[in-house]
Amino acid sequence: MSSSTLLRRLALLAFCLIAILPFASRVHFVPLPQWFGEMNVVWLMLISALFLLPSGMLFERVPRASWWCLLLALLWGVQPQLVHALFPGMTYATALAWLAVALLAGLSYSLQQTFGSREFAVWLARAIIVGGLIQSLIGLAQLTGLANTLGLFYDSSHPTTNIFGHIGQRNQYAHYLMWSVVSGVYLFAVDRLARGWLALLVIWLGLMLAYAASRTTLLYLLALTLLGAMWHWRMRSAASQRLMWSMLLSCIVIFAAQFALPLVNHLVSLLTHAAVNNASGVERLAANGDDMGSRRLAEMGKAWMTFKSHPLWGVGWSQYAAESVRLQSLPQFASAGFNSGLFTNCHNLVLQLLAEMGLPVTLLTLGGFAWVIWPFFSEKAEAEGMLALGCLAVTLIHSMLEYPLWYLYFLAMLVVFASMSPAQTRRAGWWVYCLWMLALGFIGYQSVVTWSTYNELVGLYTQTDNPARDAKRQQRLAEIMEQHPLFAYHALSTLDDYLTADQGNLAQKLRWEERLTAFRPYPDVMMKKAQMLALAGREAEAKQTVSTALASFPTYAKDYLDGIDDDVPAWQPLREIAQQVFDRLPPQYRGGEGD
Repeated sequence: MSSSTLLRRLALLAFCLIAILPFASRVHFVPLPQWFGEMNVVWLMLISALFLLPSGMLFERVPRASWWCLLLALLWGVQPQLVHALFPGMTYATALAWLAVALLAGLSYSLQQTFGSREFAVWLARAIIVGGLIQSLIGLAQLTGLANTLGLFYDSSHPTTNIFGHIGQRNQYAHYLMWSVVSGVYLFAVDRLARGWLALLVIWLGLMLAYAASRTTLLYLLALTLLGAMWHWRMRSAASQRLMWSMLLSCIVIFAAQFALPLVNHLVSLLTHAAVNNASGVERLAANGDDMGSRRLAEMGKAWMTFKSHPLWGVGWSQYAAESVRLQSLPQFASAGFNSGLFTNCHNLVLQLLAEMGLPVTLLTLGGFAWVIWPFFSEKAEAEGMLALGCLAVTLIHSMLEYPLWYLYFLAMLVVFASMSPAQTRRAGWWVYCLWMLALGFIGYQSVVTWSTYNELVGLYTQTDNPARDAKRQQRLAEIMEQHPLFAYHALSTLDDYLTADQGNLAQKLRWEERLTAFRPYPDVMMKKAQMLALAGREAEAKQTVSTALASFPTYAKDYLDGIDDDVPAWQPLREIAQQVFDRLPPQYRGGEGD
C-alpha cells in the first residue's frame, strides 16, 4: 500500500470515528459536561483533514451544506449586535460551531470525491453500526446493573431503568440506535451486509430501543416505512426493492419488540436474579404517566408568544429560559404539568429559532436547509440518498419534540448527512480554497486555546472549604467571566455556587445573581436572589421573585421553606409565599427536590 493510499484511508478512518467517539465519551465534567465529547468532533475533523491534505482533494469542491453553515455562522456572529445579549459569548460559541460544521461538510464532500459516494456511505454506515452496538452494550450493562462495576456512565437514581448508553439521555440514545438500523438496512440493500446479520442487528437493536422507552421511536418507524416506499417508487431497482422491504420488516420487528418487552424482562430477571420491570415506549405512551406532554405544549405556546414580542431578531440566542419562567404565571399556563426543571428550550426546533433568532434568520436557516437537501429529490435517486434522508428524518422528527441539535455531535452528523446531497458543484478557486484553509486553522487554534480555560473551570467547580482559598477562586471566576466571553456564563454559574445570601459584599453578589437569573433563572438561583433582595431592603422585589419562581417550579416549595432561616426577619415574608404554594400542592409533590 502506497503512503498516499494509507493517508487517504486514515483520513476516512478519523472521519468515521466522528460517528462513534463523541457519542461514547465517558468524560462529563461540570460545568461543561458535553464539552469534551463535542471537541472530539473538532479534533477528529482536524486529524482527518490533515491526513487528506497531501492528496490535494481537501476543499477542491465545496458542497451546498458548507455554504449554508457558513451563512449561519455569520448570522449567529452578528446577532449580539442586534439584541441585548446578556452573554454574547454563548452566541459566538454557536457561530464557531456553525463554522466547524461548515468545514466538516467540506471535508465530508472531499472524502466522497476521493472514495466515491458508495464507498464513503458504506464506511459511514459501518461506523454508525459500530457506534450503535457500543451504545447498546453500554445500555445492556446499565440494564443488568453492571455499569457501575465496569466504570460506565449510568443514572445513580435509576441505575437499571434509565437506559441511555453513554449519550446520557434516553431519547438521544434511541435516536442514535435508529441511525444504526437505517445504516444496516442500507448496507443490506447494497449487498454489503448479509440477510442473517441484518436480522440479528435489527432484533438486538429493536430490544434495546424498547428498553430505551422512547416514545418518539414510534414516529421514526412510521416515517422510515413511508420513506422506504417513496425511495423505491423513485429508484425502481432491485436495490430499492430490497431497501423498501427490509426497512418495512425492520420497522415491524422494532415495533413488535415494544410489546415483547415484558417477556424479555422475565428472561433477564431469571438470568440476573433481579426484578426487571422496565417499560417500553408503547407502555409509557399508553400510561401517559408524566406531565411532560402538556408541559411541552405549554413551552411551545410560550415560545410563540416570545416570537410575537420579538419578531425581527428574537429575544436573543440562549435567552428563552427567562421568558419561559416569566410567562409561566399567565392564566393559560396554570394547568401545565408539574415539572421541576428549567426549560432552556421549548422542545421544538422551529419555534425555538423563531423565539431566539427571529423570523429572518429562521427563514434563512430553514430555507437554506431545504436548498441543501433538495437535490436528493431533484437529481437521480440512489440508495445513498436513503441512508442520508433516513437518518435526517430521525433527527428532524426528534428536533420537533426535543433539542438534539443543541449538541455538536448530533449537529455534525446532520451536516454530514446533508453533505451527501447529490448537488452539482464546481471546482473551487484558489482564493476559496485559501479561505477555507484559514477557517480550518482558526478552528484548530480555538480548540487549543480554549482547552486551558475549560480545564481551569473544571478545577474551580468544587469548593475547598478553605475560606481564604475559596475567596481567591471566586476572584478568578469573576476574572474568567470578564476576560473569556465564550466561558462567561459557565464561570458565573460556577461562581454562584460559592455565593451565600448574607450581608458580605451584598451589592456585588446581588448584581451577579440578577444577571444570572435574567439569563437562566434556575429555582435555587432565584431563591438566593430573593434572599439577597430581602437583605438589601427590596422586599417587594424579593416577594415577586419567589412568586415567579414558584409559579414555574412549585415542587420546590418545600426546599424554599427548608432554606429560609427562622432567625432572619427579612426572609419571613418569603416563607409565607412558599408556605401558601406548598399548601396547594398535591401530596405527591410535597417531598421537595433537594438532595
